[in-house]
Formats: sequence, structure tokens, C-alpha cells
Amino acid sequence: KQQGCTTTTNVPYDCDAGYAKWELGWSAGKKTYCCVHEQKACDPWDCIDGLADWKDAWSAEKQGWCCANKNAGCPIATTSEPYDCAAGYANWELGWSQGKKKYCCEKTGKACEPFDCSAGLA
Repeated sequence: KQQGCTTTTNVPYDCDAGYAKWELGWSAGKKTYCCVHEQKACDPWDCIDGLADWKDAWSAEKQGWCCANKNAGCPIATTSEPYDCAAGYANWELGWSQGKKKYCCEKTGKACEPFDCSAGLA
């Protein structure tokens, strides 16, 4: 019978080593292990939870952090232009409305008729 022996357990990661720079310096495995087992190096938000309704459900802080760090919950850039002059350009003569042709010709120089057949017929 042995007395006074201690039992040691090998752990895969030392969660104190490099803790000051865990975000950039630790592997994903070490981050996960230390978060689960020692509550260290945990992301401040779960960016999967509520992702389907992020615009309404998340705080501005969570939106900003998840977009910057996990590329989740990022607003989609929209344009206020009435027409997308690149869309369907290969078939602009037959596929575009007169309004789109006029707009794109004036704003971008695309889809301009080469000749104004009605000019001088007044």
C-alpha cells in the first residue's frame, strides 16, 4: 500500500501561458479548451445564437463585434441608385427599359444610342 503519492493529470493546454495575448496568440483548440474548462479566452458573444434575426435581436455592441471578428451580422451595403448599370449590360439594347437606358447613358456613359435618329426632324 502506497501512501503520500499524488495523482497528476496531464492537461492539453496551459491556460495561463500567453493569456495576455490570447486573441491573436492562441490556437482555436487552446481557446476552446480554456474557455470550456477554465472560463478563459471566451468570446464576449456567441455570434451563431440569434444570427437569423441579428438586425432586431442583437445589441449594437454585439453586431459590431461579431461583424468585425466573426464576419457575422454584417450589414449589406446597398445603393440608392435607381438602376444597376452593370446588370444586364451585355444585352442593354433589347433588355433594358428606356428609363434605364437614359439613366445609365447620362450617369455612366453606358447604353447610349450611337445616333439620335430624331434629331433635326422638328
